[in-house]
Amino acid sequence: MNYVDGVNMSHGGEGTKLYTTARSDFKRKCLENDLHLLDASVRHLGTDINYVVLENLFSELQDRVDFRFLTPALTVEKLDDGYRVVTEKENFDCRYCVISAGRSGSKWMETVCSELDISTKSNRVDIGVRVELPASVFSHITDELYESKIVYRTHGYNDLVRTFCMNPRGIVVNENTNGIVTVNGHSYEDPSRQTDNTNFALLVAKHFSEPFKDSNGYGESIARLSNMLGGGVMIQRFGDLIAGRRSTKERIGESFVVPTLEATPGDLSLVMPKRILDGIIEMIYALDKIAPGTANYDTLLYGVEVKFYNMEVAVDENLMTSFKDLFVIGDCSGITHSLSHASASGVHVARYIASLS
Repeated sequence: MNYVDGVNMSHGGEGTKLYTTARSDFKRKCLENDLHLLDASVRHLGTDINYVVLENLFSELQDRVDFRFLTPALTVEKLDDGYRVVTEKENFDCRYCVISAGRSGSKWMETVCSELDISTKSNRVDIGVRVELPASVFSHITDELYESKIVYRTHGYNDLVRTFCMNPRGIVVNENTNGIVTVNGHSYEDPSRQTDNTNFALLVAKHFSEPFKDSNGYGESIARLSNMLGGGVMIQRFGDLIAGRRSTKERIGESFVVPTLEATPGDLSLVMPKRILDGIIEMIYALDKIAPGTANYDTLLYGVEVKFYNMEVAVDENLMTSFKDLFVIGDCSGITHSLSHASASGVHVARYIASLS
């Protein structure tokens, strides 16, 4: 992780700040209110600086690596002395094959594992909403920690609800995954691109085993229902949700919180399963104790936010599958769940392959 951070810093991330929960008094404040702040170090590059880092990495590598863009991979075949990657344009034969299809490649990864008979097991799906409120409500937290990962166990159902992807002074955005429109958030390092709002996700993890195993399919069905009712992302004021009425364009217009994403006003209770929505509401009231104003009437909720995870692929300590020299890294492995972890998994495999040469 430190090596990955160093690469980011040497390719455009210089001067960005590293935040940490170590020695934070806020952790005690959370415990006093039955909330649990996870230990983490977070460097805020921002969407804008990430582009710079990627551009610099590509510039350095383009004369040393053969890149093929707009070349969808169809399948991976086992050869006697390696592997063949079959694409729509041409085939690539190799001794070592490293698959890193990302979270959006989960369906394709399932097909590859099925065709090669690689063992997998069902993973979870995270379902929830994106909260948007005035940046000042969370400023005492975000100024110190930037992104706080807080977990709460609901009293009603004993479910875990967590904050995720906190974007101080950021924007709410649409995200398209395999034709399903969900909600996400961004933040920028450049002050001129910052807003007066902070947004973050509240997610409830669900895992299915028997007899139903398709966790991603469950999340997709909820997202599709939201798309059907709202034509995309739906927005509702927290006060309207508690009052049992849908938000309208007029009611959103009366809100003191100006939304950063144009979404369809509606009623999230018609989309979200009761158990999940009850947990989110309980979590909002819990957060209100450490960040007064979270449960205000005009706090905005966007739905739905779904984090799809690939089924967990059976790999060894070097992220190698049961097939020699076939590796699966990043979020498509079902093991890593963040940019930094995905990057670290790639470094780990690269070092291992280099040691074999």
